[in-house]
Amino acid sequence: MPDFALDIGGANLKAAHSDGGCWSLGFKLWQQPKRLADRLRELADGAPAFDRVLVTMTAELCDCFQTRRHGVRHVLEAVANMAGDRPMRVWTLEGRFVDETEARAEPLRCAAANWLALASWVAKLWKDRASVLVDTGSTTTDVILLEDGKPLTSALTDTQRLATGELVYLGATRTPLCALGPRVAYNGGSIAVMAEHFATSSDVHVLTGQLPPQPDCTDTADGRPMTVSDAAARIGRMIGADMESMTALRALQLARGFSDVMTQRVAEAIRRVAGDRTPQRIVTAGSGDFVAAAAASAAMSCVGQVRLADRIGAEASGAACAAALLELCES
Repeated sequence: MPDFALDIGGANLKAAHSDGGCWSLGFKLWQQPKRLADRLRELADGAPAFDRVLVTMTAELCDCFQTRRHGVRHVLEAVANMAGDRPMRVWTLEGRFVDETEARAEPLRCAAANWLALASWVAKLWKDRASVLVDTGSTTTDVILLEDGKPLTSALTDTQRLATGELVYLGATRTPLCALGPRVAYNGGSIAVMAEHFATSSDVHVLTGQLPPQPDCTDTADGRPMTVSDAAARIGRMIGADMESMTALRALQLARGFSDVMTQRVAEAIRRVAGDRTPQRIVTAGSGDFVAAAAASAAMSCVGQVRLADRIGAEASGAACAAALLELCES
């Protein structure tokens, strides 16, 4: 029975097929919630035929929805619209799948459960001793302790996970740099940053070389292209400067300062989640796994790292929660 797995976020839709292949599609759900089914059909049309749909999500928190309950039901309705008469299985915070009827009846059991799918699968891949999974995407980073083949956590909701450090609201491309203040290292000292949406973490990583420029992409803070020169200009605004008053070298220096803040914040979460354990390994995953890797080195330089992309491929690692659904459904 070929399966089509979906990880539905507020900014990105990710999919994986049991016959192979993974896909990601940027979609700002909060701007066009009624178009979700159409965009899901675009993903499905590019995949091989399938008999069943597997679903997990984080999109329910989008502010176009009055409540998370409303958001989950909207997502389920869109998936059902795309799936037609094919059955749907929905991943829950109990670590199991339920059918569409049960998911609609108790929607909060399905809210923001994608991290648990990935953690449950990775825990089965490396069962010897403890591991820490660090999964960095475009918007957030999950830090999860794994032991004896399962996630070791009592925190399930986003609110609980923010409190424990297992959810760090910091990602490789969408994080507004003003969230990384109040100060950042610059020019031998430190400088306050402006509380404006002038630049994002994608600008940092284009300048530092972790991400390639994308001249055709204008999904940026100012709507200008994702080029090195425009990224430098956006970052300069974070300290009230422009490219007439600062050099490209200073812009790169500032970008590195922001990068260091990201590294240290995720590293702090890794140390907090690990507690007094020294894990056997740190598994890095996600489209921003380079952020996870830098933080893992800063947190525990003596612990070896395993890059999930080296095992399942970069595309699958970028859509790892969807890929995990396929594996869990077979287990």
